[in-house]
Order: sequence, then structure tokens, then C-alpha cells
Amino acid sequence: MWIKEPSNVLGQSMHETVNFLYNVDNIYIMDNHLAAGWSWLQEINVDNSHYYLHIDRHYDLLGFKNTIQTQVLDKGINLHEISFQEYLDLKQPGNNGDLFQMFRWDNYVLNLSYAYPDLFNETYFATHNDGNREDDFITRDVDFLELLSEIDYWIDERSDRDWILNLDIDYFYGYVNDQKIQIIDDEYIQQLAINIRKIIDKVKVFTICLSPECCGGWQNSIDKAEIICKVLNLDFIEQLKEKTTYNNV
Repeated sequence: MWIKEPSNVLGQSMHETVNFLYNVDNIYIMDNHLAAGWSWLQEINVDNSHYYLHIDRHYDLLGFKNTIQTQVLDKGINLHEISFQEYLDLKQPGNNGDLFQMFRWDNYVLNLSYAYPDLFNETYFATHNDGNREDDFITRDVDFLELLSEIDYWIDERSDRDWILNLDIDYFYGYVNDQKIQIIDDEYIQQLAINIRKIIDKVKVFTICLSPECCGGWQNSIDKAEIICKVLNLDFIEQLKEKTTYNNV
């Protein structure tokens, strides 16, 4: 089901624009990672702590503690009770009194941890070391080979807490001479999806982000999402094709 339907022509996502958000069972698919935070809150119990696995080229670990305190907690806003549009409409004040979107593609993880201090127990990060790193938040760094071989084992064996699984397709891409190219092949992507399928019933919520600008355009990110969706028997790509034409950005 569409939580936010895409327009016929897909536009830019960048740091704060969401073209779409799609949901089936406990899986949410989006073009902008900022939507992941809201998606988790639809499935988890915010009074519990969770294991967290972050698969992304970037850490996504900026955060604005004072903003969450003054604009969310002090105002009595319960983030897990608001609609997706209300989540998108939350603002934070700038230095000159301007208002900016509170949740962006690079700050949703820590912002949620400030709103719900017990939300994350242990955190595993498979990244390319891009972006702001917060050593105190990260329990363990994971390389791409360990991720592929161990993901189903970790989630199967560590069942004393619920898991949040968060995947950005830009993990499979990198920069070479200022060009975005695929650096992890389709066979790896397919096998990773197969391993996730083995334990998907043990994951509380699974978010998948396309991040088109970080993958060299919509077609690249959609092609990789299609590999994952086929393994997981999701009809997201068919639904997207019915709604849109592609506009490479």
C-alpha cells in the first residue's frame, strides 16, 4: 500500500524530499531515507530497546538534540503517534529564524534516539565510512563480506530483542573520479536478499531506501531494488511502474 503515492514523474530526493513511501507487512520502501524513522515507529514498541543493523554507504548520524528537546519533547509531541505528513511537516529553527525540515536523510537515526533514549540497544553499521561518525553510538562496524555471511546468523541467534533492519541501496555504489558506479555486484545483492529472506519473520521492521542521487539516478536504484523485491516476493516495482515514468536525476 502507498503511504505516500509518487507523482507521475519522479523528481529529486536529495536531503529532504520524499517522492514515495510504500508498505507491505513490516517492510517499507522509500526513495529518501528520512522516511525510515517514521516507518520504524509504526512497527516497534518505543518502550523497548532494539538491535539495529544499518546497511548504507553513509552513517546517517547527524543529530540535533536541542531541536528534539525544544520542538518535540517540550511540546509533548509523540512521534510514534503522528501521521507521515505530520512527521514531514516538523520543522527546526535556523540561526536566522528560518525554519528547516527537522528530519532529513542524514539525521533521522540520532534524532529518534534523542526522542526515545532507550530505543537502540546494540547497533551494527555496514558502511563505506562516509558522513558523520558517532563512536559512542556504534557498537560494531561490519565489512561487506561479514555482512553477507553473518546477517542471517546474527538475527537468528540474537532473538532476545527485536531487530530494526535498515538498507540503503547506495551501499552498492561508490564514487570513482566523481562518477557514481556500482562497486558491489548483482550476485552479492541477490544473495544478501536471500539471506534476509531467511530471517525476515524475525525482523520487527525492514526499511529499504533507493537514494537515486547516490546511485547515479532513478534507473540504477530501481534496478537494484527490483533484485531485492523479486527475492522477497514484493510487487513494489510493478506498483511503481503503474504510477510513474522515470526521470533520471
